[in-house]
Amino acid sequence: MGTAQHTRDDLELIENLTEICGSSAVCIDSSDLRFFSQDLFYEGNVPLAIVAPATAQELAELVTYCRKVKLSIFPRGGGMSYSRAFQPNCQKSVMLDLANLNHIHEISMADGHVTVGSGCTWLALDQALAKKDMRARFWGPMSGRIATIGGSMSVGTVTFGSGTTGASANAVKSFEIVSGTGEIIHTGSDGSLGGHPNNRNFGPDLTGIFANDAGALGIKTAVTLEIEPRPAHVTGLSFAYDDFDAMAALFCALTSQRLASELIAMDGDVARQNAGPANLLADVKAMWRIGKAAGNPLAALNRMTRIALAGRRFLDKAKYTAHFVVEGRDKADLKSRISAIRQLAKSGSEIVNTVPLMTRADPFPVLPVTHPDGRRMLPIHGLFPQSALSEFHSDYLKLKAEFRDKMETASVTVAEFFAGVAGIGLLYEPVFYWPDNMLSYHDRNMPDYLEGQMPEYPENLAARNIVEQFVSAFHKLTQKHGGSHFQIGRTYPYVENRSNGAASLLRNLKNALDPDNIINPGALGL
Repeated sequence: MGTAQHTRDDLELIENLTEICGSSAVCIDSSDLRFFSQDLFYEGNVPLAIVAPATAQELAELVTYCRKVKLSIFPRGGGMSYSRAFQPNCQKSVMLDLANLNHIHEISMADGHVTVGSGCTWLALDQALAKKDMRARFWGPMSGRIATIGGSMSVGTVTFGSGTTGASANAVKSFEIVSGTGEIIHTGSDGSLGGHPNNRNFGPDLTGIFANDAGALGIKTAVTLEIEPRPAHVTGLSFAYDDFDAMAALFCALTSQRLASELIAMDGDVARQNAGPANLLADVKAMWRIGKAAGNPLAALNRMTRIALAGRRFLDKAKYTAHFVVEGRDKADLKSRISAIRQLAKSGSEIVNTVPLMTRADPFPVLPVTHPDGRRMLPIHGLFPQSALSEFHSDYLKLKAEFRDKMETASVTVAEFFAGVAGIGLLYEPVFYWPDNMLSYHDRNMPDYLEGQMPEYPENLAARNIVEQFVSAFHKLTQKHGGSHFQIGRTYPYVENRSNGAASLLRNLKNALDPDNIINPGALGL
């Protein structure tokens, strides 16, 4: 812990920031500044200070001041990113910690929405809505214990509810935004005099403009989301596949018919590596959480017995494993969905449903930010329509083969995960692992259960360079096959690949909302 070194001019800026937000809201500790400027893979420039405004009005005053003194602002959510979404790229900047904007403003059962501060985590929101037996229509990524609602809406995300709702922004009715000029904007029907945030489609879709914008067009201070009753019945189905195309076709059928709430898959090597050696205590704890989620003692005992008998045998030979969480309004609805999925999945082999049951029993787990053996990791992804998947997958396997020798020499491995996203297609996510030294980001986010168990690796620039080469080639391959991305940040190409008309429109929007380019400059390529 220590205070960063500052010039006299810097100290004057910090004093003025303190006058706006208060001394407790301004942090200049050097270790905190370094931590805040890192994500899973990338490091940015260290900011002048971290500022945590308490209200949208306070943030608007802060933006007005920063604009006056030409100080760039980089908003950070929960920090669960890997695409340089929030790292400062200039010498003098402030980073925003929006954790103080974490209050639930309103839960309207009558109008079917919740308005929540952008700094609230998905876990906290879900716990609050559960007390009313409700949930958001899209209710978070798996990192929702730490990931914030505003951060997720800025980068775009999937998981819980994506099999029926699609991506995160589809559940939004309105945003409250602070622009680069310090104006406060409400994007839904609440932007009209006397209006309520019930109608996103009142005129042009202003809400959509700010969704997935990497925080480049404005700073989200509150989000209004659609809510719905929690399902009466939940179960899971799992299948083993040897053929990628057959598995991809199943995902397409399930998302088009909205039969499963969550759809995830992984290659068999991933499942075997991540399962690791049998650990009786860990397995018992996992089964207990699954059992509790069954809802009654008899069902819990049945689930736990089936899982115990099946053990990890389903991992022995499967090339791919696909897992689906299935919900129903009542037992008849659940039974109908299960029957339909099994009919569509006949080309695969049904296996024990541990993964979907565990996914729903513990939806927001404490996630490791490294491989369980301490290696660094970096996920990347592309989103593809069904029509492009087969050719992309074939070319991806060729690309992987081209890098195989270099990766083996540097001890780099790569594994693949997949997720179905209704209305979009399949998310295809390679994840790289390699031995390397850790950043403070990894140290601070290390789960308690891994503390003291991680080996210390030396810096491995050669492995990092190979990973970056593969990532660059993957971007080109994704573009070749018409793929797209979430989490654009500064890693995935965006503005440079838009048509002239679309690129001009984006630049004009940026200029109107942030004429001095102080809000997350460089994000989206702006």
